[in-house]
Parts: sequence; C-alpha cells; structure tokens
Amino acid sequence: MSIKELKSMTRRGMMFGAAFAVFAATVIPATSAFADSLNPLTERSLLLSSSAPGFQDSDGSGNTEGAPNAVGTNYAPPGSGPNGKKTGQTFSFKVSTDSTSGGPAVKAFTLQYCTSAAGKCQAPGTNDGDGRTSYPATGLPSDPANSNVGAWTGVPALARAADSATKSDLNVNYTSPAEGTDYSIFMDNDISDNSDPTPGALVDVTDDWVMTTSNVEDQTHSGTLTGKKNFITLKHADGITPETGAQIKIVFKASTNNYITNPGGGAFFVKINTYDTDQTADILPTSSAHIIDGGVTVANVMTDSIHITTKVLETMSFSVGTRNRETVRIATSGQPGYESANAVHGTCSPIQQVDGNRLNLGNPDAEYSLETGKAWDVYSYWRLSSNSSGGATVYYSGNTLQNTVGDRIEPIGPTAAVSTTGTEQFGLGFVDATTDDAGKFDPIFVGLVDDNTNTRFKMPSLTSDALVPETNYAAATGTINGPDADTPATAAFAFEAESNTIPAVIAKNNTNVISCATAKMRYVANIGADTPAGVYTTKINYLAAPQY
Repeated sequence: MSIKELKSMTRRGMMFGAAFAVFAATVIPATSAFADSLNPLTERSLLLSSSAPGFQDSDGSGNTEGAPNAVGTNYAPPGSGPNGKKTGQTFSFKVSTDSTSGGPAVKAFTLQYCTSAAGKCQAPGTNDGDGRTSYPATGLPSDPANSNVGAWTGVPALARAADSATKSDLNVNYTSPAEGTDYSIFMDNDISDNSDPTPGALVDVTDDWVMTTSNVEDQTHSGTLTGKKNFITLKHADGITPETGAQIKIVFKASTNNYITNPGGGAFFVKINTYDTDQTADILPTSSAHIIDGGVTVANVMTDSIHITTKVLETMSFSVGTRNRETVRIATSGQPGYESANAVHGTCSPIQQVDGNRLNLGNPDAEYSLETGKAWDVYSYWRLSSNSSGGATVYYSGNTLQNTVGDRIEPIGPTAAVSTTGTEQFGLGFVDATTDDAGKFDPIFVGLVDDNTNTRFKMPSLTSDALVPETNYAAATGTINGPDADTPATAAFAFEAESNTIPAVIAKNNTNVISCATAKMRYVANIGADTPAGVYTTKINYLAAPQY
C-alpha cells in the first residue's frame, strides 16, 4: 500500500479512521497517527560550528572576541570551533513528499530544540540561575521575544546562581537576522534529471524567507524550564516545491550579533517539521494539521575542547658566500667547478664559501687590476631564513676599497648612482639571483624537486619575495659600461662609508617570517687617472637581525 493511499484512508469517516488508528498504533508504538508520521524527513544531520559548551568562547591563549590579545587578534571568533557562545549550525535532510506534481509547496520550516527526542519539550540548558521554580499562571510567556524568565506571567525574577559562569542554556540569539547573511536555505531539485551536468548540486533558494525565533517549551513539563529562545521558524509566502528525495540544507551563520549559544553540556535534540502554510498560528508544535513532512529529530552533544600547548623556539639561518649551489649545473663529464650528479642538497642549503670568500675585482688578464676606461664587477650571495613573526632586517658593514697607506677609492655614498668610468667609485647593490647563466634556480639542473618530496628541498625565493631591498640598492641590474658617451651605463649602486661603524640597512621585511630568501650582491669599482697605485682591499660584513 502506498503512502498516498494510507493518507487518503484517514479521511474516510470516523469509524474507519478509528480502526486505522489502532492499526497504526500496532506498527508504530506510542506514536500519534498524524500524517507526518508517514512522511518522515530522511538522511538528517546537524553540523555545529562548535560543540564546545556555551560558556566557552576563548582560544588556546584565553583570548576572546571581547578581550583579544595585545595586537587585537582572537583565534576564536563567532562561528569557530572553540567558540560555544556564538555558534552557527547547518541542518541537512531529504523530504519524502513530492511537491512538484500538485503536491503542497513547502512554505515553512520549524526547528524546536528540546532535551528529549519525543514528548514534552524542555529547552536544553544547565544554567541554574536562568531556570524557573514555579509555573506561570496561564499560557506561554507574556512576551515570547523576551528571554528573561522574570517577564513571564506570575514568575518573579530569579537571581543567577553563583556558578552560572560555568553553565549555559541554549539560546537562539538572532535579533535581526538577514537572509543570505545570517541564514541561507539551499535545495537540490534535480535528483531525477540525468541530463543535469551537476547532479546533486544545491541551489540557493533563500530569497524572501523570513526567520523568527521565540521560546516554545511545554508548560506542563515536570522539569525546570529555561525561558530561552529554542524555536526557529522560517516562512515563505509562496514556498518551494521539492520533489521526493530532494535535499534541503538550512544554514545559520554566526556573527557578533546573530548566533546560537550552545547549552552547557549533554545531548540535545531538534525536532524538524515542514508545513504547507506560512501562518504563524498553524506552525506551532501543538498544531499538526498543516505538517507535510516531519515528526523527526536530529541530535547533537556538547563536548569540551582539547587544549594543546607547545613551543616553537626561535630559529635563524644566515649564510654568506661566493657560490650558490642552486645555480651550479650537474657535471656530465667531470667538468671542473661543476657539482657531481650525486650531490645532495638539503632544505635551503647554505651559500657556499669558495677560496675563503675572496673575490678578485678587476681585469683577470692584468692581475685583477682596475682601469680608467672600464668598470669591473664581482658577485656574492647571502641567504636568510628566520621564523620570527616580525620579520627581519639585513644590514651591511664595511669600508670602501683602500690600500695600506690610507689611499682609498671614493664610495658612491648613500644615494644610488650609475657606474661612471673614469671616476672613482665603489658601490654595491642587488641583482636578480635567478639570472645566473648556470642553474638559474631551476631544480632540473641540480636534480631536485621543490617542496613536498622526500628530499624536503625548498627552492630559494627571490629577495623581493621575502625581503624588500632599500631603494638605493635595488637597481644594480644592468650594464656598468656604456658603449659610448651617448649610451651611458644603467646599473646603479650605493655605499655608505659610515657603515663601517654604523651598519647600514640594505633590505627588510617586518611583517612575516623569512623563508629561504636569497640575495645576489653585485660590487662595482671605477678609478680615475689620478687614483694612487697600490693594492686595495676591503671586507664587507652582512648582518641579519630578526624581530620577535
């Protein structure tokens, strides 16, 4: 016998109806034979944004929305896992009745929170200070919108218990809910359409639904009632028309002003019904004449959070050298200066020091000497990693090139200037480390794969990705020798002589951790016709200072 045949039989007279009632009672014990008993909502679920008790709303460090940490951050905002005071909830179920072929449109949903799955409803809660000790003289609360039990007819205001801070009652705190912002309704109505390119996809049908909340508890319940809002209605004048088996999803989002407070502990149940009317008087738990599907519940339970504490100690890696392993090709026939095919790189390998970090600056055919008509350059590298959340700053310290009797090549100064042959200059600046002719940071050349592998190799980042070069040192890429006077050089450099005693900032990032930031430094030198002869040297020291 079909469900529709059973429903039609209930309308064939009192005697037959009575006989049917006996039959129904033998199949479904202790259940009223309303139509909703024959049309349950199936595949029901309730997902809470937090299962923490309603008196908890702090993150692992004790910060809350109202009392964040020193920088204004709280990791337990409304709708997050640790926040039981301000939660969101998602209901999902499938309907039994077909509304697409002349069946009744669904014009209302109700959700009633109770301490039991059947029978009289007592709102969930453990807060002694919010409970009542006597029943109101008549009826429901005089002001259903008022969650203060003292406003109930015949019930005096009650003082909160001393331990109320560690207890809470469920309360639906949606004072001004906005559709699509605070709540949304979704429906899948293409379950039987095999041509649907995305079967099972939910469609937003939130428009023109109205949400209201109130307290609906049974006044004859033997337990203590909370008086808090435990009843949600969603109404639509025209309704929606789901087909049999269509999934409905109702989402309540949590925000600062609109949220659901969890009860203090234990399980609770939510009774769900759908209606063919949007009239408020006909969609109360005491009225079943307009129920389409329902008479069912979903359950959930409060649990305490797991608190985990650990430490991450400060770390830093800073290497300075003249060779970057990520720009060295693998040897194919034993070429000198090339890495072996068996070379193993670690995570963010340090910059290598070759020949004691000595760089020879000048013409290699003339014992690395400088010339008045041509500029010469050399390169070095540094690489920085630091887990300091405040980032880091990199400085340089050193003197300009000078000989043993005090003669020196003029430093360019703190303001960037292009390389100019025939003029005494010494300066430094950043160039793109990926422009090297060998590996160019390409892991193919070094036999590695970036990240998420057993080698745990991490490709170095460009300096600009993690550390921002100071403006006067950021333009050293380009030519240092123009072909003629009409086409000058393009690379610009700077150098502060005072850095020898007061280190000069060259790059910084003061907002994030630094992950394998690699810099390639370029040094340039020019001399004039009157630059004294001699052997000129200098040492440049790079310093990194993380900010914790």
